[in-house]
Amino acid sequence: MVRVSALHAVSRWFESDISHECFKDMTEIPVYDDKGNQINSIFISESIDYIDGRVSKGEKYYYKGVGVPYKSHYSHVEKTDTDYKFIEKSNVFYLGNLVEKLSYKHKTGIFQERYQPHFTDWIGACGIKELNILENLYDEDKFEMNGIEVLGYEVIDESENQYYLKVDYPEKRVSYLDNPNPKELRNLLDYMIQNDWNFPWDKDSITDISSKSKVTDVADIFKSNELTHKIGTVYSVLYSLYNSSQFDYMNFCSENNMNHGNRMSFVFNSLYILHSNGIDISSLSKETPVETYKHIVLNYLVVGKNCGFCGVGSCKGRKDSNQYLGDEIRDEYVKRTSSDLRI
Repeated sequence: MVRVSALHAVSRWFESDISHECFKDMTEIPVYDDKGNQINSIFISESIDYIDGRVSKGEKYYYKGVGVPYKSHYSHVEKTDTDYKFIEKSNVFYLGNLVEKLSYKHKTGIFQERYQPHFTDWIGACGIKELNILENLYDEDKFEMNGIEVLGYEVIDESENQYYLKVDYPEKRVSYLDNPNPKELRNLLDYMIQNDWNFPWDKDSITDISSKSKVTDVADIFKSNELTHKIGTVYSVLYSLYNSSQFDYMNFCSENNMNHGNRMSFVFNSLYILHSNGIDISSLSKETPVETYKHIVLNYLVVGKNCGFCGVGSCKGRKDSNQYLGDEIRDEYVKRTSSDLRI
């Protein structure tokens, strides 16, 4: 369970801190309904600059989930809906279509519609899964290789479980890709493997890793000693690094005495790193490398924890109302992968 004392301590810290700040330079953050009508506001006691994603920078602190300048979002909405302009079909099946909602156009704030259909987060806000950050940072056996501190959180909408967080990035928000260091990235992977911390396997995890190879978004990482999750963790870092920068990926491979020939290399390089950390992978081998690859992909990788399973506590035996989407995404991955591998 969430350690209530730790969570409440963070919440009280935030409330106490705000009560003593100067309110002369308040920033209003509008909240819009699904028709584009402003129905509420939240106020931040410093001016806000929107940086990227859901992250904003105030004069003293960072904020996560205090709105965005609306541009577009992903939805399974029908193309016939006149309030949406169809932009393109996503190449990720569970995202649906990239659309622009006309009633949100040219507005900045929080919007009562999901940014992605498989997450509960409103556009510009943080859904309940983001409170998993508190578990991972402040529970016993907490995640040590983090690049974020949560100073507190506030409720935007209690019935819909929408929040914003007041945070700090002690080493600033410089991504791994801005200043890659293969040795430090390997240190992060070794730490996660040895301490049973994991990324969801299909996450673009390299974007959540800082230039110091610290994890800057710890909401989705989770504890597990299962081999399927350890494979997915390393795979997600290698695969996302390759997709972001083949040059940096090859440097990482060279630093770790690994080669890359084709897509099978992501799996076998993942196994190499696990084996180097003392993880028993002997049960994975089949008669040929191709059979081994197919076995691992179908029976360990795609059936692991995908992003649809990332709800608060979903990795600790608790389920949230959005969890069924993880099952749907997994089943579709199995179907598509089986076809792709001709199985």
